[in-house]
Amino acid sequence: MTGQFANRNLFWGDLHSHCSISYGHGTVEQALMRARGQLDFCSITGHAFWPDMPTDRSTYGEIIDYHNDGFATLARNWDELIHLQSEGTIQSGGDEDFIAFPSYEWHSLEFGDHNVYTPGPELPLRDSPALPGLRDVVKAAGGIAIPHHIGYRAGYRGINWDAYAEEVSPFVEIFSLHGCSLSDTAPYPMLHDMGPRDWGSTAECGWDRGFRFGVVGGTDHHAAYPGSHGDGRMGVFANSLTRESIWEAFMARRVFAATGDRIDARLFLNDAWIGESVSAPGERKFQIDVRGSDSIDRAELLRNGRVVQRFFPEPVTPNEKSHRYRLRLTWGWGRNTIPVEWSGKVTLSDGVIREIETCFSGQAVVAPKGEALSTILDEIDLPHDVSHQDDRSFEFRSITQGNKSMRHETTQAISLEVEAPLGATMSVEVNGNQYEHRLEELLRRGRSHFLRGWLSEAIRIGPLVPIEECSITAEWTDSPHDNVDLYRLQVAQHNNQWAWLTPIWAER
Repeated sequence: MTGQFANRNLFWGDLHSHCSISYGHGTVEQALMRARGQLDFCSITGHAFWPDMPTDRSTYGEIIDYHNDGFATLARNWDELIHLQSEGTIQSGGDEDFIAFPSYEWHSLEFGDHNVYTPGPELPLRDSPALPGLRDVVKAAGGIAIPHHIGYRAGYRGINWDAYAEEVSPFVEIFSLHGCSLSDTAPYPMLHDMGPRDWGSTAECGWDRGFRFGVVGGTDHHAAYPGSHGDGRMGVFANSLTRESIWEAFMARRVFAATGDRIDARLFLNDAWIGESVSAPGERKFQIDVRGSDSIDRAELLRNGRVVQRFFPEPVTPNEKSHRYRLRLTWGWGRNTIPVEWSGKVTLSDGVIREIETCFSGQAVVAPKGEALSTILDEIDLPHDVSHQDDRSFEFRSITQGNKSMRHETTQAISLEVEAPLGATMSVEVNGNQYEHRLEELLRRGRSHFLRGWLSEAIRIGPLVPIEECSITAEWTDSPHDNVDLYRLQVAQHNNQWAWLTPIWAER
């Protein structure tokens, strides 16, 4: 992108993750260490208050005690959490290399769950019996209150749009381990015991009611792994990686939701970025620019909730000369009761490895009550890591257990950008096994290998996808339809990784 479209950088974060600082697994130190491996910013959120918690002990006694114990744990450790997140911010020169924002979670059946944030590093721990009072607390602290898992029915910890206020909640969390709250037809329905999603609590309903807010993803992970791949992340367009610049982007709603892959998706209406409200009484010129981490299925432009245009990448036919590709390496599978330690080296015989994008996830824990992690996984600070990288090789280590079900993956992955001829060889040496494939064998195909025979752990090499099939650049024009038209972009990759952008509001 050029001109005004290139003057902001894309940063990745997770503002909603948990650990044992209230209830969950793992330590704050582990969470920060893991976050720094694949994010630019994060927040370790403590569960703090639930003013309208059920009081019927005959039905909810275990839940009442569980939450109250977690709230008391956070209260005892609040100062330590603030201190560790402040220390966890890494600075070099004028910008930070990594930022940790302070936060706590406020539950509510009536108003829906909210996380409270300030730019930091300080945040007072304050309760309120209802959402209007919480807003006063948030405003006094110079913060924001972000609703999450909004799609549950109002009154059952889903968002209450009747009580929503844009000035305190510039965006909402629509994707996490709980599922997707974008709309009734969005992928990833709610499967938690808190119930199904309800259209009246979705983002589409809020926009239909005239509210203007952005959308983000956050893991809501409870085992000290911010940014756990596939569980929800947020992209932020900001001038620099500083508290001030990131916070300015929050308030301007230049944010979007992604499931895990770093899908760089940009939508512009004339000169407007996502999150903006613009006067556009005449012709509306749109620019779409998408850079995915794998092959893109489609990008869809929606106007007022309806798809008005679909965009597709252009297929190419690479020749033997050097070309740019995305290549994915995935490992795991096997028995889900047996942890497997991985140690591997990946080598490219010719060409160069231009980028290594880690797609690492933590243990699949939504509500940790009654769940115990494998001891070996709970004690490792970095269960997955990449090291010793150069232009043609890198080493990695990992610990996996088999998938929890046929619809619940726990595999780990790395997405590479390589520039090489199709005759180059990709060699993977892992746990004493050696696997080699010419790139032409992997073109749009993945090849699998079992390390120790049937029902053992396995690794998948590929597919190799030309970079053009991971990208979309397009233009489109439109004219006014309503007094205010809401435009947004959503992107789907073939591997079921998604990105959903905050809208642009165009006024006639």
